[in-house]
Amino acid sequence: MIFVGAACASLAVGIAIGLVITWVLWPVQFTGADPADLRQSYKDDYIRMISSAYQMDGDLTAARQRLSQLGLDNPTQTINRLITRQTASTNTAELDALTSLSQSLSVAGQTAALPPSPGAGSTPQTIVVVTTPTEPIPVFALAQHTQLSCADQPDAARLIFIVRDAAGRELPNVGIQIHWNGGDDTVYTGLKPERGIGYADWDAAPGSYSVTILNAQSDTVSDLVIGAAPANCATDHGATPRGWKLVFQEK
Repeated sequence: MIFVGAACASLAVGIAIGLVITWVLWPVQFTGADPADLRQSYKDDYIRMISSAYQMDGDLTAARQRLSQLGLDNPTQTINRLITRQTASTNTAELDALTSLSQSLSVAGQTAALPPSPGAGSTPQTIVVVTTPTEPIPVFALAQHTQLSCADQPDAARLIFIVRDAAGRELPNVGIQIHWNGGDDTVYTGLKPERGIGYADWDAAPGSYSVTILNAQSDTVSDLVIGAAPANCATDHGATPRGWKLVFQEK
């Protein structure tokens, strides 16, 4: 018993001396740490600063180099999650900057620059394709399909889109392709964060349109007819379609 007691006392004294040495006399001081060693909250602050710098200088190469220092597996996905967590933020300038950087990264990762085909006798050119890490292809279904009248859209006819994830949270940086006879266009959610980070709209002229979500398995919505503005909205009683509200939700 005396031996056990002495051993326990020695152990306690040893631990106490070790704590005094490491916490008081010679505490560990980290120097030369990389941004990748930061905890997530500080990485989020770093991403905010990168997005603000990108919004000012438009230098996507520099932004990507700065993001690479954080050791992120998928920078675009990380930024989108940060935007989602900041849905309630009143700092719309910060949300605009994050959304702009996320959209630019997404477009750069999906686009390959193809040089002109070489002519006869010319030296073949190398095609460099920029790719992003493979992710599961999202699947979206149409959750709401509502016709809007001139009373809903008194200024201009519009196609209005809201995109949500499976849990019902709005998703930024989702591309929506709009097709009509003779043309195509693409809009992205999140560019008007004051209306929601999953919101997008597009001014439409009279005609018939179809829409689908880009880079995803998605329902295609066709026959979205826009009519000419009625002479008297009050007597039209909503008969003339002046817009559509489409809500897509991830499965």
